[in-house]
Amino acid sequence: MMAPTCLVQDRLWLTALCILCISVSSGRAQTTTTGPALTMQRSLDQSGANVIRDPLGRPCLDVEAAARAGAANPAMQDHIVSIKNNCAKLIKAKVCYANSDHCNEVVLQAYKRVDTILGSMKGVTTFRYTITQR
Repeated sequence: MMAPTCLVQDRLWLTALCILCISVSSGRAQTTTTGPALTMQRSLDQSGANVIRDPLGRPCLDVEAAARAGAANPAMQDHIVSIKNNCAKLIKAKVCYANSDHCNEVVLQAYKRVDTILGSMKGVTTFRYTITQR
């Protein structure tokens, strides 16, 4: 693979910049952890009747979930649910573990995103959740 051309006068900056250009253009990342930092979940099924939609019929909420290893104890996994409101109105939502009353309530302003930690469990990288919209 050929390195990109860097136009910098100072030789030290040229070396640093070219190394940066090569590492970015190669498409590989190097991490210091032994396992994945995030375990992404499947996307939420939003085919229900109680889903708030925009004028074109698309769901207003874009939902992603992931399990993230804790900094102090990597065996502990934080269960994070990220919700983005793609509509021009305020939406209130309740995020719960599936078949549980352990929930977090969130208020989503128009075109804003909210991340909530649903809970933490040792060694559990996949979890099921539900979202109720109001």
